[in-house]
Amino acid sequence: MANFFSTRATKGLLKVGEIYCPKNGDFPSFSDAAGTAYLNNLVANVPPDDFSSLNLVLAIFSFLPNGILNWIISAATNSQSNPSDGIIPSTLRQLNIGLRGLCYSIYYSEFTNPNYNGKKPLEVIDFKLNRVVD
Repeated sequence: MANFFSTRATKGLLKVGEIYCPKNGDFPSFSDAAGTAYLNNLVANVPPDDFSSLNLVLAIFSFLPNGILNWIISAATNSQSNPSDGIIPSTLRQLNIGLRGLCYSIYYSEFTNPNYNGKKPLEVIDFKLNRVVD
């Protein structure tokens, strides 16, 4: 069975992405440039249990006010420097790594929003993908 992001999960991801990748100088905002149209292609091989959990968390995030979501992301980011092995700090560290990785991999991928016309994140950092085909 294929994995598909719900509409709510996509909205939650856009909210989280705006926290990790806001508009900054030449860099476009996450919601402007990120290729969310390609999300379902990117998660085709994710284990179904992991994907359903991610889908649920992102759907919940879509309902949260921005202030509370900022606080959760800040707590998750700050947990990286917390040496505690308790369940809350370790869960926040996993959440931070997962959300940050997802947001950055979508933002800096070659798949950008088809409706976006500005300078893409890869162009801002002057990165060109070079594929060598055998």
